[in-house]
Amino acid sequence: MSNAYSEAAARPPVKTRYDGVMLFLHWSVALLILVAFAIAQGRGLVPRGPERTALMDLHRSLGVLVLALVALRMVWRAVSPPPPMPSDTAPLLLLAAKAGHLALYALMIAVPLAGVLMTQANGHPVSVFGLFTLPALVGEDKAFGHTLEEAHEFLGTAIIVLAGLHAAAALVHQYVLKDGTLNRMLPWGNR
Repeated sequence: MSNAYSEAAARPPVKTRYDGVMLFLHWSVALLILVAFAIAQGRGLVPRGPERTALMDLHRSLGVLVLALVALRMVWRAVSPPPPMPSDTAPLLLLAAKAGHLALYALMIAVPLAGVLMTQANGHPVSVFGLFTLPALVGEDKAFGHTLEEAHEFLGTAIIVLAGLHAAAALVHQYVLKDGTLNRMLPWGNR
């Protein structure tokens, strides 16, 4: 009996929430994506000139920051795996959650990468908050730049739609299924 007790005591407790690092990375990336998207949507309200250029430089810098934080997030996820979904989660919901997360990660990489490549193909450097300039990954090619611009805009809209579905699913889990899934990612959730 005491052997079983000591084995159970030696096992680490099952995680029920994401850790502080993942919470920071999740909410920071979400906020950065929303701000970058808002800048892109509102750029037409700013007349062409230095103000719009500065605004788009900020947009690009935020995109590069998203890319860096997502890379860090992927490393952290490997080091500190997420808590398991509730044990009674339907297999179809587990599959949908995995597919949704995979698609979000792919878009969080593809959108800023397409933006960087588009900017460079259009013959412009990508300065990151005025601190440094990214090395050129592609040479100037306006036709390729135009193709990347269309891809960047399409994928940018897709990430907002998918993030909205992700948020809606979290709310369904919280208020319809009442399984505590949302609390795993809220900074103030139940511990």
